[in-house]
Amino acid sequence: MVHRREINGQEILLGNQGDLFMNAMTLFDHETGSVWSQPLGEAILGPLTGTQLELLPSRLSTWEEWQAEFPDTRALATGTVNSGFDLDDLTIVASIDEDSVAVPYEQLAAAGGFSTEVAGEPVFFVADAERTSWAVYSREVEGEIKDLEFRPSPQGAVVFDPSTGNEWDALRGSPIGAHGIQLLRLPVFSSFADDFEIFFPDGELVDLFE
Repeated sequence: MVHRREINGQEILLGNQGDLFMNAMTLFDHETGSVWSQPLGEAILGPLTGTQLELLPSRLSTWEEWQAEFPDTRALATGTVNSGFDLDDLTIVASIDEDSVAVPYEQLAAAGGFSTEVAGEPVFFVADAERTSWAVYSREVEGEIKDLEFRPSPQGAVVFDPSTGNEWDALRGSPIGAHGIQLLRLPVFSSFADDFEIFFPDGELVDLFE
């Protein structure tokens, strides 16, 4: 997950605090020494306790796939071995206000798309199994709630609105054709199912095959 390192318009500098909180990484900010839970993006000790960082859209991807889509990207070469993270072992989490929904990536990739609500926000989870990528969008388009669908195509997976015939690139939310309406991509993240249940005990872990 990715958080904006800014509080009330002021940038903060974060580093690895070294301890674990609920078996997950913690950070500290150089300005106040407050300790932050990395999964929650919230200060748990120190002067800023209770402060929440803004969650930003992000996605887990292979480097080869990312380069193909964004060839000008620069990345830090650390020389470390493969992390061992596998999307099939992860869930895709949408967390809005006090409500959270997690969908297993493997199930989502098999289904293509899944519509639900999170904190009253109508959302659409989408995954392209061929490109091992995913995204979550708001289903509210120009003030109307849409029943969006996933469709594979020779040009790449698309999100489709049956009521208008409009299509969008499934992973960018960019319009295909002349309608020009960009889908709103929501700030979501990937998580192991066990970690989701620890940090979001009141959240819903969806089983699409149930």
